[in-house]
Amino acid sequence: MAKLDLYENWVEILAFILLVLGFFMATSLSSAVVSYFIILLCGATSGRVLFKLKKTLKFPWMLITVGFLIGFVFGSFYGNRIVIAVLYVIGIIGSYYAHEKKFIK
Repeated sequence: MAKLDLYENWVEILAFILLVLGFFMATSLSSAVVSYFIILLCGATSGRVLFKLKKTLKFPWMLITVGFLIGFVFGSFYGNRIVIAVLYVIGIIGSYYAHEKKFIK
């Protein structure tokens, strides 16, 4: 059995951890409106991270954020899953744009 190399597999490990975190976060929410608001904020946070790391490590962080989104979508019992994914992407794009235009520092 091969050993788990943290240096080589950090993206997959972090994506899995965020997938599980997103799943449990979504299952704990009891309203579609709250789920929509939380996923929009999570998207904005992901947009900030992607902006800060725009010169390096962009693809690994995209995989990690997709892992979180998949976990959140699978765990959301309230609300439309397509709306959740769209709001997440809107949060990422909006936050990235706000940082790029220096509306937010």
